[in-house]
Amino acid sequence: MNRPPSDAPRAAVGNSPTPRTRLLAVLDGFSLTCGLVALAALVILIGWPLDALGQVRLRSLCTLALMAFVVQEALRLLLQADKRAYLRTRYLEVALAVLVAFEVAAGTSIVAWLGKYAPGLPGSNLTLLYLAASQLTLIAVVGLRMLRENQLFAARRLSPGMVFLLSFALLIGIGTLLLKTPKAGTQVPLSWIDALFTATSAACVTGLTSVDVPTTFSRHGQWIILGLIQIGGLGVMTLTYFFAYFLAGGVSLRSRIALRDLLSEENLDHIGTVLGVVVGFTLLIELAGAFLIHLSLRGSGLPPGELVFFSLFHAISAFCNAGFSTLSAGLADARVVDRTGFLSIVMILIVVGGLGFPVLKNFWLVSYAHLTRWIRPARTQKPRLSTNSRIVLTTNAVLILGGALTIGLTEFYFGYGQRAGSAVFTSVFHSITARTAGFNVTATENLLPATAAVLMALMFVGGSPSSTAGGIKTTTLAVAFLSLRRIVTGRADIEAFGRRLEPQIADRALAIVLLSIAFILLVTVLLCTLHPELPPANLAFEAVSAVSTVGLTRGVTLQLGPAAKVVLVVAMLVGRVGVLLCVFSFLPRRRAPGYRLPQTTVVLG
Repeated sequence: MNRPPSDAPRAAVGNSPTPRTRLLAVLDGFSLTCGLVALAALVILIGWPLDALGQVRLRSLCTLALMAFVVQEALRLLLQADKRAYLRTRYLEVALAVLVAFEVAAGTSIVAWLGKYAPGLPGSNLTLLYLAASQLTLIAVVGLRMLRENQLFAARRLSPGMVFLLSFALLIGIGTLLLKTPKAGTQVPLSWIDALFTATSAACVTGLTSVDVPTTFSRHGQWIILGLIQIGGLGVMTLTYFFAYFLAGGVSLRSRIALRDLLSEENLDHIGTVLGVVVGFTLLIELAGAFLIHLSLRGSGLPPGELVFFSLFHAISAFCNAGFSTLSAGLADARVVDRTGFLSIVMILIVVGGLGFPVLKNFWLVSYAHLTRWIRPARTQKPRLSTNSRIVLTTNAVLILGGALTIGLTEFYFGYGQRAGSAVFTSVFHSITARTAGFNVTATENLLPATAAVLMALMFVGGSPSSTAGGIKTTTLAVAFLSLRRIVTGRADIEAFGRRLEPQIADRALAIVLLSIAFILLVTVLLCTLHPELPPANLAFEAVSAVSTVGLTRGVTLQLGPAAKVVLVVAMLVGRVGVLLCVFSFLPRRRAPGYRLPQTTVVLG
């Protein structure tokens, strides 16, 4: 896809900028300044309660920023040599700029009109609503321009892994600041380290919490946590490129190559379609899940006014495998723990979110092909699942069923563990939530040691590639097992479902397993060093949960000090990005030499 032309004309011969080029560069900086002012005003609106005088001052600042932006947009249009071409290629930005101008001219009338048709809302709330909408419009215009002219990562030689890592770090930083605002909290004090820990856990869809969410955060703060979960679950870069592709007129070839690896899509021409499917499917499934949760919890004892938010929060948290809950006891709360329908919906959302978008896309295409073949059997080829999808589905089924069977034996056949309904249902729920949702229907610290060991193994594996789940991924485990089978049976190649896998895949799987084990061991040693008074087994459980972004805990998170929380913050961030990807991001790749060293042997066993 060809990118639309830049605002600024090319420099004259000799690379000497023209006066118009200089002026457009100044306008770019001015536009960015207006956007930053709008962002700051929006943060103030979101995070701080304002009295009448504060509202007047903030409204004056917002109006000034809007007027300045309108003036620079008018100057930008006047400087264009071909105004019609500019309007055609930048129609969305121009339309938003016109909307900003309308908001400047008719702001008072808009507030009065809203007051007329919404008499139940106080005038101060209407003013704040108008200010928030106007600042969002301005931020949208500036954001679109930045996406169009995005040269930040192209100009600097940043690897896709480093971009991914920095995007999550930026999201965590913004989330930390928002959670520290007065509106986000209750009367319970929140330290900076707890705000950082909660923001990291939400953005990395982990679910570990160092504070009690419902008593520490207001509804406003819970909305912020929910936003971090949604953005973190989809991925910051996925959302950025989605808006760039569909609103800003496309992305560069370099960005599409990076997205090809991020979305596991081989065809560059299908990147836009995949982006739309990923975002659209996610929102559709989450809304459907929220609707079903709402139906299943009628008469549960939850206040009707809170049930809508509760349903939406837990649908998003389940699909994104985040494990956050607005209940202090989690899903073990007496009002929901016996609701088998609700817990079943949560399990389905966890499984679907953990399968990965490439598998979901392939499954949808195969289903559609089967339907087409049934209607017109002579015109279509026989559809089939890809090898990757078969490996993912088979491994998931083995882990869920095998995990449930093992948990049932260790917790209920040889022990007397707590149940949420039947022993079979509880075992299945534990097997699913350990990969890597982190919800609990019984107290995790009361699980038998053997059951905790099984959960650690399930947490270590996690979900599937390109999904919202963490862990080493199901395909890594499958490739490691297939490689072991090749060695034991004496086969020449790694084979799966009638196909041969490249030997490099086994090397990558081995690297992921070894690096993940080493990193978990490092985190465990650091936690044991910082807290020798706590049981080492529980700290090891905590380390696996953090690195695999699960969120299950055996009751030690609330007992950790600031240094240990920082260790877990790093563990969650590295686990979300991927240990191997983090190593690739910081270590430069060596070029292959033009020679090979002499071969030798090493004694094994």
